[in-house]
Amino acid sequence: MKSLDLFKNKDKVCISIAGSDSSGGAGIQADVKTFSMFNLSSATVITALTAQNSKGVQNIFVCPENFVLDQLNAVFADGNICGVKTGMLYSKEIIKLVSSFLSNARDQRFQDQDLPIVVDPVMTAEAGGRLISDEALMVLKDLMLPISSIVTPNIMEAEKISGVKINCEKEAEIAAKKIFDLGVKAVIVTGGHLNGTDIFYDGEIVRIKGDLVDGRTHGSGCTYSSLLLSLLVMGYTPLASAKIAKQFLERSIEVSRRIGEKGGSVNQTIWLLDYYDRYNTIEELKESFCNLISIKRLEIIIPEVGSNFGLSSHYPRSLDDIAAVEGRITKIDDNKVRHGCISFGASRHVARMILTANKYDKKVRSAINIKFSDDLLDICKNINFSMVEFDRKDEPPNRSTMEWGVAESIKKFGNNVPDVIYDQGGIGKEPMIRIFGESAYDVVEKIKKILENR
Repeated sequence: MKSLDLFKNKDKVCISIAGSDSSGGAGIQADVKTFSMFNLSSATVITALTAQNSKGVQNIFVCPENFVLDQLNAVFADGNICGVKTGMLYSKEIIKLVSSFLSNARDQRFQDQDLPIVVDPVMTAEAGGRLISDEALMVLKDLMLPISSIVTPNIMEAEKISGVKINCEKEAEIAAKKIFDLGVKAVIVTGGHLNGTDIFYDGEIVRIKGDLVDGRTHGSGCTYSSLLLSLLVMGYTPLASAKIAKQFLERSIEVSRRIGEKGGSVNQTIWLLDYYDRYNTIEELKESFCNLISIKRLEIIIPEVGSNFGLSSHYPRSLDDIAAVEGRITKIDDNKVRHGCISFGASRHVARMILTANKYDKKVRSAINIKFSDDLLDICKNINFSMVEFDRKDEPPNRSTMEWGVAESIKKFGNNVPDVIYDQGGIGKEPMIRIFGESAYDVVEKIKKILENR
């Protein structure tokens, strides 16, 4: 996926017509956060106020139709509206009002200009609570769906709209076709309850494969439909929007937020945080590396094969999320070291160490390997570093030494990451000491302590 040009969105406005979630995880609140992450302005038309938290919906106050109309007139009076997303519409009266208003707006105000309308047919709250009546559902099918660009039901919603019981992807395809026949331009039956596969239909079936990500999902439906709208107004096709939105949603679930006693919500901000985090990771490692190579007598702890120094981003997913020194740090004479630049993916060796440790303790993000000697081990012990050894002889075949050795050591240490993991080598393998820390700064301070006590 190419980088998204978010700066061209600064004068565009997307409207969310939906309910307010007092817990902040779904509804209007999720939509505003999603639009904001794409540098889109957010206008809102609130159809209902909910009193809810992680335990469920306690109460609903439905906005009077005349006030919903006042909000619609107010936000559409400005000329930079570029797309509409609807969520919880709740009552048949509000659905009639909204569908009529949007239909007229598209015909009269936008005319030949496209006004994408994404409909999330919200029926229940994630934490429990019904958000639409049977009568309202019929009106939604008759009036709202025919004017929509894309409708995004989950399995349960698709069953109610289509009348088809869904237990597999093939049945989801049948349901999507029936919903499409109601006049929708495109249907996406989302796959959170179907092994992670979304069913896209716009006259042709496309199965969009995905992963069932472990995480909190409150607000996932609202976020997904808002993602779709954001991408549509940026010029992406419905199918391309569906594929990109799925990637973004899976990531936001993966790093979801814990909110309240019984749950949490997806994390829309992670998309921009990931970009910031990569920049910040490089900057921290550069600064720490400058401090490292300025330490007197550093060369005496550089092993024959060289050292490497790495730092992972927060929430790393692969070795490419760990920054390190290109080409290792090597000793060139008694008081000098040679080193390359710092970049992501520069070292598989130190990256495997860090990625493995991070799986056990998310706070541990940095490591360096240094020369093995009994003297250095004694120093680490005397300054109260926690230490664990692994034996290369026990390494299973076809396993990476770093992944296996670090994991075995952490398991020995009660599934906690020690300051030091070391081994005494093997045939053709140099013995090594590895220093771990919560940050690159932390690792450098540990190296300073070792050399100060040598």
